[in-house]
Amino acid sequence: MAAKVSISDKDMGTAGIVNMRNGVNPQDAAAYGQVQAAQSAAQTYTDNAVAGLTSGQIQKGAVRAAVGTNVNLAAPGATLDGLAAANGDLFWLYGQTTGSQNGPYVYNGAAAAMTRAANWDTAGEAVVGSYWVVKEGSQGDKFLLLTNDSFVLNTTTATVQFFAALAGGAYNSIAVVVPTAAAGGTATVTHNLNSRNVGVQVVRVAAPYDDVDVTVRRTTVNTIDVMPDIAITGGDYIALIWKI
Repeated sequence: MAAKVSISDKDMGTAGIVNMRNGVNPQDAAAYGQVQAAQSAAQTYTDNAVAGLTSGQIQKGAVRAAVGTNVNLAAPGATLDGLAAANGDLFWLYGQTTGSQNGPYVYNGAAAAMTRAANWDTAGEAVVGSYWVVKEGSQGDKFLLLTNDSFVLNTTTATVQFFAALAGGAYNSIAVVVPTAAAGGTATVTHNLNSRNVGVQVVRVAAPYDDVDVTVRRTTVNTIDVMPDIAITGGDYIALIWKI
């Protein structure tokens, strides 16, 4: 008859277990390499799933305003689309007399040349399906979508369409700009889906383009309250809302 094996808790102190085989059964301990491989596989799965959902859509972030009149790129002046421009502001120009100049630009001063946006200054970045959130100006609180069937930077005239962020109504899903809110405050978002049975996901419109954890209250059948732990600025986040 085999002797019973005494099993008890083991205090390893600062010592480590080395040369452990990979776990095989559900009750086995997992080696460090196994854990790393599992984490990598989970991340790959998540990345592929997200890529599938966003296939054909390239989020480029937010612009302060979209300008539909011709702008002198060499010396744009102090005001664009009725706004006092500040160095570093990003503007989308869609009314250039030379159509190939259309696109997002960085403002560098009233008498300084505007420069192409960093994520739109090469052929590999200037692609069909790109879209932006417009924060202010005549097209404020809208989405700007590049609608060319094909596009070549510095050759093709960029054509765009604007979509109102607060359209709602007959749609089963909508993307809405989240207004400014203080830390612990409330930003009310209107979706007009006529239901409290809605899913909500808040995402950042600039790098790293991640999901943002916030508390969401479905206040009425047409509005939600977004309650962030940290202060947020209007136009920096959008709420993706869909009717269940």
